[in-house]
This record gives sequence, C-alpha cells and structure tokens, in this order.
Amino acid sequence: MYTVHSFVLSASDLPGTTTGSPKRSVDSPKSPKMRGRDSSPSFRREQLLRSEPLPPINVTPYPLSTSTEMAMAMSSEAQALQVLRLHDLCKNERVKVLSDIVRELQKARDDNIPHMNNINALSDKIVNEEKLTASSRNKLKMMYERCVTDTEKEVQLMKKALNTVYQIRNIRHDLRIQAKNSGNKETIRRGALMKMLLNCAQTLPLWIGNFGEKPPPLCGAIAPEQNYVAKVNDMVACLVRGSEGEDNWILAEVVSYNPATNKYEVDDIDEEQKERHTLSRRRVYPLPLMRANPEVNPEALYPKGSIVMALYPQTTCFYKAVINRLPTLATEEYEVLFEDPTYADGYSPPLMVAQRYVIQIKDVSKKK
Repeated sequence: MYTVHSFVLSASDLPGTTTGSPKRSVDSPKSPKMRGRDSSPSFRREQLLRSEPLPPINVTPYPLSTSTEMAMAMSSEAQALQVLRLHDLCKNERVKVLSDIVRELQKARDDNIPHMNNINALSDKIVNEEKLTASSRNKLKMMYERCVTDTEKEVQLMKKALNTVYQIRNIRHDLRIQAKNSGNKETIRRGALMKMLLNCAQTLPLWIGNFGEKPPPLCGAIAPEQNYVAKVNDMVACLVRGSEGEDNWILAEVVSYNPATNKYEVDDIDEEQKERHTLSRRRVYPLPLMRANPEVNPEALYPKGSIVMALYPQTTCFYKAVINRLPTLATEEYEVLFEDPTYADGYSPPLMVAQRYVIQIKDVSKKK
C-alpha cells in the first residue's frame, strides 16, 4: 500500500530571547556556565490526514538595526544599491510571485483532500467487510497513485515557494552587508544580536531532496568537502588567540580569502569586540548551510553521545559539548551537555542549540 505524505510550508520567524551577557573580557570566566482502530492484521492501516491550512509567511530573516537603516540613508552608495535592489524586487515581482505560488499550493492541497477522503472511505469499507477483492485492490491502487502524483505537485510548488523566500532574504542580507561595507559600520546591541543569530538559525534553508538522494556537504552534520572555501559574508567558527594567550572558538563573518596564502580575514560577529583576524584555513570551520530533516535524513544528524563544538546560548563562543538528545522534527534543536568542571559530573545542565551552531570537533595545532 502506498503512503502519501503531506507537506506544510512554514517560513515564519519565531521570536528570540533579547538578553545576554558579554562574550569575552579580560576577566571572563573559563567556564561557559559562568560565562486507529483495531482490526484484523491483514486489514490494518493508517488514516490519511491533512494538516491545517498553510500559515502566513514572513520573508524577513531578521530586522535591520536602526544604525543600519541610518547608514543606508547616509551612504549614497548603499542608498543606490537599496534603490537598485528594491527596483529589482519590484521588477521581478518576487513578493507577488511568492503570494501566487502559496495560493496555488493551498489550492493543490485542497484539491487533494477529496482523493484522500476517497481512499479512507474505501479502506474503511475493506476493513469492515474484511474482504479485499481484486477490483477493490486495483481501485485502491489507482487512488493511491493519483494521490501520490498530487502530493508530488505540492512538493514542487513548496520548493518553488521556498526558493523565492530565500531570494527575498538574500536581498535584505545584501543591503545589510553593503551598508556595513560603506564605511558606516552598524552597531548591533547584544539583545538584537542574539535575536538575529536565533532567527538566522531558524530560517536556515531546510534540505529537501528527491527520493533516495543523499544530503549534500554542510547539510546538518555532513562535513564540508576537503577543499571547501567559505564565501565572503558567510558565518564561520574561528579559533582565535585571546588577549591572555588563550584560544577561543568564536563566531565570525568572512571578509575575504587569499588562495595564495590559504588565509581568511574574518570579523568577530560580536560588535563589542570589533576585531578583525587573519587566520589559516585550519583555524576556520564553516557552519552548516542547510538544516537536515530528522524525519527524512536522520543520518545527517550527530548521533547521541557525539563530542561536538556548540555555540553556548546567549554568547558568541563555541565550547566542547556532548549530544544528549537529537531533534525529532526539522524545527527542533539539539539538546547538549557542555563540558563544565564547576559541576560535579563535569557537565552543564541540558541546553538547546540549533543545528546551525553545532559543528564537528576540529583538531588544530598550536601553530597559528
């Protein structure tokens, strides 16, 4: 018997916590904490159920800070880019296209409901009569085939809608980067920064592959290709030397990469630090570019008990942690235990960390 899956498109942004403590200072602590129904087995089946209608879509990954908006207003170059981007947005009518796709997707879902109801009705009849004739079998098979075709149409529309959402988000991201590079560097308060990082994790694209297709590199726990080079403006984890000579894994943004020297220039994501670092490739590790769906690709997640590096909540530092519980849905996070000698068992209480901020342990030599 065929199984028909229903897909729900949801790209809404969820609110994040807006408080946090400073990431690093001269007297920063070393510890991250201180820092159906029964029937004959032959006729057992599952009801085909349709979920609720599609929710509204918010295509903004995170709001631009006030200083960014001011910078774009003061910078003629950034203002020109803003006009160009907005003109391009209007010209291609991306938002209108997205709205049309979502309406078409909802219509396709609604059209498929009667077919699913017909399958359920015929299946109920077979169960009640406890008799499966050749005619009923063939009729049920045709119904399932039609339902599968309809569902495949929904999947294609969903992918099309998601691609449009990501295009619109990229435009907003380009505006922020252009304002930053124009010389009017934005200053994001810590609460806004924490919310931005949370939204970036929640709106990270979800990988949706074809049947039997394996997740690509940098999807969830899948490692990057050996010669992969992070792109400009990508967020990465970097091992930097602190003022007291200690090494810290921090969250940073790629400024440039020099293939001749195999070195990156990165900016500390923490505006309070305002530091730029030049680092070798072995001290830079890219973050996942896509989320893995635990229901479809559990192999793209870190197994329970894995030793990883994870971003400690309300900071911009990565610390060693153990995977305590895996996400069961694409919208869920890992539950991790951070190594912390201040606790009797050497680990912090369970904390939640998004897929985007959980990376492999990287062995780096002391040489910078």
